[in-house]
Amino acid sequence: MSQQRIQVSSVTYAIKGRDLLRSLGYQAYIERSKGNLEQHGCGYSIYVNGDRQSILSILKEHHIRVVASHSGDGL
Repeated sequence: MSQQRIQVSSVTYAIKGRDLLRSLGYQAYIERSKGNLEQHGCGYSIYVNGDRQSILSILKEHHIRVVASHSGDGL
């Protein structure tokens, strides 16, 4: 499984998403995002290894607003 970068709309969502994923056994951390922040909100991302669709489903189920997601080694 590859590393996922899940960009969220606020630092609050980043912290909640990271904590949620950790509680489910994922190794997750957050970082300030680089790039075009105007397009994607405040600019925080959750980095986590795992299946992208599963991770996105978990976050959606718990009302964590995702604005973009990327997968692969070149994050």
